[in-house]
Amino acid sequence: MTSPRTLAAASLTALALTLPLGLASPAEAAPGKYYSSCDKLHKDYRHGVARSKAAANRAVRDGYGRPSTSRAAKKVYARNHSRLDRDNDGTACEA
Repeated sequence: MTSPRTLAAASLTALALTLPLGLASPAEAAPGKYYSSCDKLHKDYRHGVARSKAAANRAVRDGYGRPSTSRAAKKVYARNHSRLDRDNDGTACEA
């Protein structure tokens, strides 16, 4: 015979194991943050954000610091590139 305490523990364990599989973290689900200027973007991303690692490598080759290419940074690039990537090289606000 199974006690109510054992059943409760088993159901909480099952819930805890299945819950993370179906949900995305808030950072992954949210679109990239909006930045109105490169000065504001530089407060969070010192050397800017790049569309890809190849674009980041190009920025380094051109003498800039390495821009961020994390998943969050790519979302920021996607949301802001039309305003902040003026030379259309794949890196916004390179510094």
